[in-house]
Amino acid sequence: MVDIPDDLTGGLSGELTTVGSNRLMAFFWIATAVSLILPRIPYGRHLLYPFALLGTWAHEMGHGLVAIVAGGSFNRLVIYQNLGGTAYSSGVGSLGRAFVSAGGLLGPALAGGVIIVLGSRESTARVVLAGLAILLAISLVLFVRNAFGVVALALVAALLGTLAAYGPDMLKIFIAQLIGIQFCLASWGTLDYMFTKNFRRDGQVIDSDTQEIADVLLLPYWFWGGLIALLSFGIMASSFYIAWIRPFRESS
Repeated sequence: MVDIPDDLTGGLSGELTTVGSNRLMAFFWIATAVSLILPRIPYGRHLLYPFALLGTWAHEMGHGLVAIVAGGSFNRLVIYQNLGGTAYSSGVGSLGRAFVSAGGLLGPALAGGVIIVLGSRESTARVVLAGLAILLAISLVLFVRNAFGVVALALVAALLGTLAAYGPDMLKIFIAQLIGIQFCLASWGTLDYMFTKNFRRDGQVIDSDTQEIADVLLLPYWFWGGLIALLSFGIMASSFYIAWIRPFRESS
């Protein structure tokens, strides 16, 4: 469940009465439609490429940051042109490995929920985009260590920073909603991966994240894949309610 303080929701409620909830809510539904339709039409994935790249970044950062919280180290992050990525960590025990694996799958949804809520108003969407640009820049300095990852994420950070500073308010809301939804749907976009026991990379068989969890917490990988998918959907639904439904009810 994603939640925000009452004083902030009160501010959002006030803005709803000024700007109009239906007009703002349309940005959420348009962003949802774009996220669901574009990947299924020719060249549609190319239009979503920068947002999918952010999804990969969020996934791998989720792994790495949870490794730090679990008492280990986040050594480096690699982002590939095919939207794959790897977070290299060390010093994490067996139980910590399960949390690190879950962090990459559930972390983007949690971040996406926060982005949907805070990026739903003119007064806060700019802060969300600027904050993402700053976080990207920090990750470039501290963790990203391959040429494509550095160049691609630097370009995305520059675009988000420029949009935050100079973009129209309505475009800021739309882009923030699109990023938040992409983050929440990141696990659904990799359902085949979440319900896969292992995969092959560079000639090596590697356990999936859900299998890493299953190795520690005993229940089968498909159980953890289904649970994480349901939690991701629940986070997006909760975020939608907090951002677009609850403030309107409180202001009426």
